[in-house]
Amino acid sequence: MDELVVKEKKRGLPLKTLILPGLLLAGIAVQYLELVDWFEVLEISRGYAHHWWFPPLITLLMILAYTLALPGSIFIWISGVLFMPGPAALIIALGGLGGAVAAYFFSRRLSDGMTSRITNSPLFAILQRHGDFVALSAVRLLPGFPHSVINYGAGILQLPLTAFVPATLIGFGVKGYLYATAIHQVTRADEGARFVTWQLLAPLLILAGLFLVAKLYMARRLRSRSR
Repeated sequence: MDELVVKEKKRGLPLKTLILPGLLLAGIAVQYLELVDWFEVLEISRGYAHHWWFPPLITLLMILAYTLALPGSIFIWISGVLFMPGPAALIIALGGLGGAVAAYFFSRRLSDGMTSRITNSPLFAILQRHGDFVALSAVRLLPGFPHSVINYGAGILQLPLTAFVPATLIGFGVKGYLYATAIHQVTRADEGARFVTWQLLAPLLILAGLFLVAKLYMARRLRSRSR
């Protein structure tokens, strides 16, 4: 009987290992193949924006999207268009953080069967060494970097939550406020105004660069102490 249970577990392992990459590929397809009419979703949302329950609903939907590796950018747009930059940034930060933590534990749970193989590989040692708060913050702040890859990767590698959570909060907090402000300004400006501008990207790139410089400095100090 025990042998049958073991065989069933072994048979179930390949399916579990396919779920995470499958969700990531599905999320990329939804985003880049434009399978959802985001403008229609935005227009529907306008009719409910005045209700008290709508911001919590947007936050929960954003959490669900990031948990399943779906693009959360639509909720960033909805928040930026329908709300002032402050409340919109709060929605983005809470939704992004909640979704990241949920995705972290979701991927960690599904990758349980691979843990021993991952932790014994040389690649794991390298990624874990560069999965600290400074490095995660830098990656979070990079414009266009897929958050789902960070969330699932951190869960699979079981990176410490003490680094993952603060870095996620900083990334979504800073990005959320800058994006919400930019969207708010664009939607109230002339039709020729552009959302992606150097004024928007520069702070994110500078902050990411500073975190990377700090990371290199810390690594250099550690090497000098070990000599």
